[in-house]
Amino acid sequence: MIFDLSPFQSIIAFSSPFEPVFRPGVTQIRSRITFIDQSVLHVRENYILSSGWIDYAYQWQTSNHQLLMRWDNAHEVNLPTSPHHQHIGSEENVQSSEPMTLNKVLAFIASQLTSG
Repeated sequence: MIFDLSPFQSIIAFSSPFEPVFRPGVTQIRSRITFIDQSVLHVRENYILSSGWIDYAYQWQTSNHQLLMRWDNAHEVNLPTSPHHQHIGSEENVQSSEPMTLNKVLAFIASQLTSG
């Protein structure tokens, strides 16, 4: 649960602390990362202690709260990668996704912000 954001400092304007909240059987991490274009990534990871499962949601949105992408595994979906999936541009546009980590999401966002 140690997050090294240093490889992504060129695209990050601000990030809130990644402080764990301990509950019986679960440790939760939440944070908010603001990028140089003012878009925001909301980070939530729940570490289920008994199974080692990590329940995650990474929601990237514009500064005026328009969904760009959300990667999550919060529920089953009718896709071959279930429960891992992504929402692209809207809640209704659900696509397959590989299992994600914060580093993978940040690498994707960095590629989008630095392309062109």
